[in-house]
Amino acid sequence: MDLARLLVVLLVAAVVAAKAEGGDPRLPSAEQEGVYAALEAVNPGFPWRASFPDDLCLAGPHGVSCDDDGNTSHVVGLSLGYVSDFSANPGCVAPSPSAAATLLTSGLLAASFPRLRSLFVYGCFVRPGGDTRTLPPLPWLLPPALQDLVLVNNPALSGRLAVSAARLPLLRRLVIASSDLSGDLPANAFPRLEQLVLSGSRFAGRIPPTLIQGLASIKILDLSSNLLAGGIPRAIGGLTQLVKLDLSSNMLAGPIPDELGRLATLELLDLSNNRLTGGVPAALSGMTAIREMYLSGNRRLGGRVPADIFAGLKRISAVGLSDAGLTGPIPASLGESLHNVTYLGLDGNQLEGEVPPELGKLAGRVRLHGNLAICVPPEFVAAAGSHSHIAAAGVPSCKGTKIPVTRRPVVLPVPLASAVAASAAKSAALLMGISSCVVVTMFLLVRG
Repeated sequence: MDLARLLVVLLVAAVVAAKAEGGDPRLPSAEQEGVYAALEAVNPGFPWRASFPDDLCLAGPHGVSCDDDGNTSHVVGLSLGYVSDFSANPGCVAPSPSAAATLLTSGLLAASFPRLRSLFVYGCFVRPGGDTRTLPPLPWLLPPALQDLVLVNNPALSGRLAVSAARLPLLRRLVIASSDLSGDLPANAFPRLEQLVLSGSRFAGRIPPTLIQGLASIKILDLSSNLLAGGIPRAIGGLTQLVKLDLSSNMLAGPIPDELGRLATLELLDLSNNRLTGGVPAALSGMTAIREMYLSGNRRLGGRVPADIFAGLKRISAVGLSDAGLTGPIPASLGESLHNVTYLGLDGNQLEGEVPPELGKLAGRVRLHGNLAICVPPEFVAAAGSHSHIAAAGVPSCKGTKIPVTRRPVVLPVPLASAVAASAAKSAALLMGISSCVVVTMFLLVRG
């Protein structure tokens, strides 16, 4: 046992001696200085150099990722901004107003990290003291080897999105959420992009068809919570690998394209809170892998409840059709087609008639309130069982519902002038006759 321990000690000593003989750190000095510059930009008050004086690939802070090619280490990933204890990246504390420019437009990252594949920045670009400066109108200068660019919760990240596939030919993930970026969406193609998330910002204008056509490998497309207008591009129907499509909370108008029904791999469709019209197209029945579909908040969408499209959508678990301007009765087949859903929103529409008893099986999962012309029959209550008070919340019982009677006002005919004159003459003659009778009668009484 003692001999084994001795061998381990000698082995460790040999490794330490070999490193000492090597002299220079394995990380190139330019990359070492680049890491310091990036850390100082997001937290200038922390003594990064004194706290981490050695090779940052061997003894650096969390968030610095390196690859070893056998002789030299290179920085391949930078994650800045504290998220949680499980990913305790270097925190952003009182970053300078120019922090975003330092990382995105100054060329620091491109010059310092030729092999950088991932850049993640969370909650670092803020406006201390009400600073309103924006990014300079310069292209973002990032390493061409970059594959993942993720910028989340950076409210002071403003200006235009200045990235292109020409400068970032290997980009697979472009995620920018909760920023102050504005202007048009990029019109150029990103043929390798698998995730495009540009949500919670101020992008405006139309969705460029050229952008959509260049996303041949896209799996996640999220442009939600912006100021986008115009119609939904029909070219989206050609994104055959798409799994998630979220265009919610914009100002998109016009009909839902039938071409979306060609998205056979789509699992989530969210078009809620726009200005869409034309009803729910039957072509959406082609989305056979769909799990969640949200069309709520399109108050002028209109049409009937699209029961037929759900018959073949066996995986669907959530359907949002609230505040969509739907009219007519609720089809009984809806209860069978959607018997496995965990959420069905039909509230806030203009539906009418009795709620089919088949929907009673969805007690606690269906929302019906806000439809003034519907009622729940006893059969629905019986099917809902102990959950009937939840299922029928805000909806009156058909048994006690009074059908309003339309009362028509009686219109009196307006007499013609000749009729009025004749009537007046007859009345005068009658009065004269009565008067004569009274006079004769009085004369006879007096004489007698």
